Amino acid sequence: IALLKDQICAAVLLLHEEFIKQEFMVLAAAQSSCPANAGVPGSPGHNGSPGRDGREGFPGPNGEKGDPGVGAQGPPGKIGPPGVAGPQGHQGNPGPPGTGVQSALVIQHQSDVKNLTDRLTVVEKVLGFRMFRKVGQKYYVSDGLVGNFEKAQKFCSDAGAKIVLPRSEDENKVLTSMQAALESTSVYVGATHRKKEGHFVDMSDQPLTFTNWNEKEPNDYNGAEDCTIIYKSGLWNDTDCNSERELLVCEL
Repeated sequence: IALLKDQICAAVLLLHEEFIKQEFMVLAAAQSSCPANAGVPGSPGHNGSPGRDGREGFPGPNGEKGDPGVGAQGPPGKIGPPGVAGPQGHQGNPGPPGTGVQSALVIQHQSDVKNLTDRLTVVEKVLGFRMFRKVGQKYYVSDGLVGNFEKAQKFCSDAGAKIVLPRSEDENKVLTSMQAALESTSVYVGATHRKKEGHFVDMSDQPLTFTNWNEKEPNDYNGAEDCTIIYKSGLWNDTDCNSERELLVCEL
């Protein structure tokens, strides 16, 4: 009997173990295939380290063309080289005659050009002398030469000028300043009374409009003083026309 009990217990244990094994397999199959209710979410874990950069992908297809942008105009570029000159055109027909106003303007412009040309010519002559002084619209010029009255006239005429003759106190002072600079005591001027005794005129036979005679001058000493000199003091005196020591000064 005892042996039978042991055999029965052994069989029961064996069946129990087999039953438990079968139940475990059923539960496992149910967990893998049957839906189950979600459990309570756990606490989130810590962020992991960033992963390595992935490889560069292949370029994607071109997108659609966008709208044109609105930008500021750039600075102008450099001027290009001049082109080849074209053939000369034919001369046009003459225009209609100008009006009286146009003719007057043309005449005025021509006059202005002539005046400017004349002034430039004078300046060119002035710059050719050793010394010059400007007074009003005149230039007094000299090379520091001395000589008699005839030489003074020729020297000035050859230079396109005429012998100096002050016609105001200012011009008289400018002339004496040149004498001082050139260390000359006296200078011939263009005033004589060769044609009429005691009646001094300029080189155009016109009466003098300005004089600065020294006291008791002109006196025509010994009847031989037909020409005029100016001392460095600015005073005038009649003198012999053949003196070779007088400074030669011209005016333009």
